[in-house]
Amino acid sequence: MMVNIHEVIGNIYKDRRIKTVNFVGCGGSLACFYAPYYYIKRESDTISTSYTTSNEFVHDTPKFINEHSIVVVASRGGNTPETIEAAMTARELGALVIGLTYKENTELERNVDYIVQFNGDDDAIIEENKDVYALKIAYEALHFAGNNDTYDQMCEATNKLNDIIVKAKKEIIPEAVKFSIDFNDDNIVYTIGSGTAWAIAYQETVCTFLESQWINSGTIHSGEFFHGPFEITDPDTAFFMMMSTGATRELDERAIRFLKKYNKHFAVIDGKQYGMDDLGKVSGYYDALFCSSVVGVYNKLLADMRNHPLNKRKYMWKFDY
Repeated sequence: MMVNIHEVIGNIYKDRRIKTVNFVGCGGSLACFYAPYYYIKRESDTISTSYTTSNEFVHDTPKFINEHSIVVVASRGGNTPETIEAAMTARELGALVIGLTYKENTELERNVDYIVQFNGDDDAIIEENKDVYALKIAYEALHFAGNNDTYDQMCEATNKLNDIIVKAKKEIIPEAVKFSIDFNDDNIVYTIGSGTAWAIAYQETVCTFLESQWINSGTIHSGEFFHGPFEITDPDTAFFMMMSTGATRELDERAIRFLKKYNKHFAVIDGKQYGMDDLGKVSGYYDALFCSSVVGVYNKLLADMRNHPLNKRKYMWKFDY
């Protein structure tokens, strides 16, 4: 059942004066929070925000977490120990905690004030996606704070996004097939991105190449590419870019111009080719959502090509760590 985030945030603002909205998670659940964090950073001059991995939040908690804070945490299975402890830490400091999880009746649910159950199925409508709920929390928080000039545009963009992504997942298959063939034998792949799409470059490195495929990888911000990382480039260095459709697109285009000149082994996911322009000037805030949704097509094909299932692990879920 879809959760009405407008009502959830509205109820919070009835009882509290909110000064900070903070995002805490691990791995992919942390990556999904970068877009809402980025959005608040760019759009609000009254609400502050933070973006912290769970265990760091526990051991080095920001000083401003208090009764005027919302802390948003996420754990797909609702059982990530570090994230549960982060939720408990935030509540002990008086913060109101919203938890996002895929499952019901979890340990996470027992340690938050509000629980949002998202739908992680591949065929779920995009508005039930964890990333969308997280972004809604951000723009609804600014709306109720009276500090959101883009609220109507964000609501409209969210409504349009499902059709764009459903269509893109089909249209992008030829590029994904080519990627699975071209990158099948690579031992290292560098991911690149900027704006909110940077988060999916990071997610692809951490959750897919390193965790799921055991391929060496590192994430490079497009704005930092020419400040050291580009020296690793040769014709056969493997690069995978998640391209921005927003204000930072020029950074990505500069990197691509360089790669076209000195490299012949890179792939790009570009939402502009698949209708993201229809979202208008707020499209950049949705790049992470778009890239995260369509890159799954690439990952499944690559895993099949390499005969390395995405759920194969050496350590995770097998040992105490």
